[in-house]
Amino acid sequence: MNLKILYVLLLMLFLISFLKTIMSSSLISYQPVALPPNYYEYYPLNVTSGQCIFFHVITTLPSTIMLFNQEQFLIFKNDSKGIPIYFNVSDDVSFKTSPLSTGIYYLVVLNNVSNNTITVNVEYLLTPVSVYYYKSSLPAPIGITDYGVYNVSGILKGSIMKYLEAIGYVTVYNISAFNATPPMGTNRSGASLQLNVVLQVNTNNESYQFWLQNVIDFITSIKIYYIEDNIWNFTSNISYLTNASVSGKGAVYYYKDGNFYYAYSTTYYNYTFPFSLILFTKLDNISRQGVTISFGYNNGTGIQWYDNVTIHVFSVRSAYLLIDGYNLTGNQFYYDLELVFAGQGNGEYTYFKSMNSSLGLQIILQNGTIISPNSLYTFGSDTEESADNLMVLFQNNYAWVLIGNNNFHAIGNASIPKLYLYPPVTNNNTSGYGSLISLLALIFLIVLIVLGIRRLRRR
Repeated sequence: MNLKILYVLLLMLFLISFLKTIMSSSLISYQPVALPPNYYEYYPLNVTSGQCIFFHVITTLPSTIMLFNQEQFLIFKNDSKGIPIYFNVSDDVSFKTSPLSTGIYYLVVLNNVSNNTITVNVEYLLTPVSVYYYKSSLPAPIGITDYGVYNVSGILKGSIMKYLEAIGYVTVYNISAFNATPPMGTNRSGASLQLNVVLQVNTNNESYQFWLQNVIDFITSIKIYYIEDNIWNFTSNISYLTNASVSGKGAVYYYKDGNFYYAYSTTYYNYTFPFSLILFTKLDNISRQGVTISFGYNNGTGIQWYDNVTIHVFSVRSAYLLIDGYNLTGNQFYYDLELVFAGQGNGEYTYFKSMNSSLGLQIILQNGTIISPNSLYTFGSDTEESADNLMVLFQNNYAWVLIGNNNFHAIGNASIPKLYLYPPVTNNNTSGYGSLISLLALIFLIVLIVLGIRRLRRR
């Protein structure tokens, strides 16, 4: 008997802990609704096989809260006699379903308990997360992304991966982009390849999420590039940072709508085809006073750690880079790992006129093991920049980014592309053609510096 009681208590503690974990993550919220007596409000939820629905409903007075599948909801809608999957009368309900079949489900709040108008607040989360919530068509960031979600015989499964370093590989055989009306501070032929990761920092009292970007910025018309990092605060809907909270070689800049970001960029390099580069984003140090992130690249001269950035968070208990297929960040974005082509910056989406590139990803786990993500999707979601006229072709275990529009599906484990790592091309070409290119590049660089293009905002 004592063992049974202990088992029940442990099970209850596990369930309470699980619900607290879900509720502490960012749920997707609907706008509050005023509901008159004897009226109901319904919320459709599009579920893929294997997903669970977690919802939290708060009403100003007790109401009837129900969850229906599509068939039963139609019966309820016609004569109010549909049999729900879930039923409760309360003013504050939290519930998580078991894994469901594919279909549309309806969360219903019926104001039939009192004769007063009530205010309804609903928030929910599908787990594993729906990777198509933000992007399902072009323009979109195109490349390879690990969302922590994989499909097994049509059933979605989730995974959680804590790691210390992300490594992004690219070999470009051809690239050309054009935007006739680019945002201010970007170039008409600009494009980017972004290695985007999420940093989780846990303190004694709360958790923080920071979005780390390590980016190759291309000016495709004259074949030059530079490397830039950005850091954003994903803990809430407003990215608040200051020069006191983040310190490195760069600085904190204002974007828009109350959002701030950190940025730093390198010098410029020329490139020729085939062009290879490796990007590194590493959690370098954890202390009680904050965490240090190292941003690096290898363009043929060995790894260059071009910026070491400390995020000052006090009473740090733990920190790690995170891929999480069950939860969203505080601003309701994915805990994913992205290596994606997109516009150059400032929320730009650009049209690619030509593209032939191969991408690869690796991560270094907390125990030092190096692995390649084994369930990748062909598009990203977290970045504001997008690409048009691009697709990913998975062939012979390689992820090729080409011109096209056949995207938004899962692929397998992408092999590391063949690399051509030579020292970067300098402007020392003495031929007439080389001198002309050098002069044009120099003039262009001066213009870029004047315009401040090296502080691109990527959200």
